[in-house]
Amino acid sequence: MAQLIQFLKSGPALLTPATPEASEFLQRIKLGEWVGAEFRRTRNYQFHKRFFKLLQLGFEYWTPAGGTLTPGERQLVEGFVKYLVSMAGQHGDTLSAAADDYLHAIGQRRAANVVLLKSFEPYRAWAIVEAGYYDTVILPDGLRRRVPKSISFAKMDEDTFQALYKSVFNVLWNFILFRCFRMPEEAENVAAQLLEFA
Repeated sequence: MAQLIQFLKSGPALLTPATPEASEFLQRIKLGEWVGAEFRRTRNYQFHKRFFKLLQLGFEYWTPAGGTLTPGERQLVEGFVKYLVSMAGQHGDTLSAAADDYLHAIGQRRAANVVLLKSFEPYRAWAIVEAGYYDTVILPDGLRRRVPKSISFAKMDEDTFQALYKSVFNVLWNFILFRCFRMPEEAENVAAQLLEFA
């Protein structure tokens, strides 16, 4: 019969039952009887909460700003302009300026009906993906998308979660501190806040 019981490490080579149920189960086992076990470190709930507080700090320093032109669209237009510039010779600067004006006008028209929303879930997913904890999936239209790994207690063990925490901390450290701050004191304050999570 399989039984899930939890232990606390109470010495270098000593485990103590962590719950009354675990203690009762062990008392029913006779001295000298062999028992097999599979040990896993359980996730620390407090550490899990600390991870979300770290994400919340980074979320406070993020202001959504997005282009209304996709990188592919911009790349296509800029590539075509470079081609035209190479063909036009001395009038290349005029064509480049016209292309910039065109891209700006298209962006303005598209932005008229766009509202940028700040949402924690996409931000959390971005941080986990940037930390390198994702699966790549292929969608029906052929696009590849990086999907963040689940951080649920059932799907990620404590060691993996600790490594994820360190990686996300590094991502947020770089993301937050590479911003422009009005005063050096503001940057020092943010760095001190982040160091509390190190």
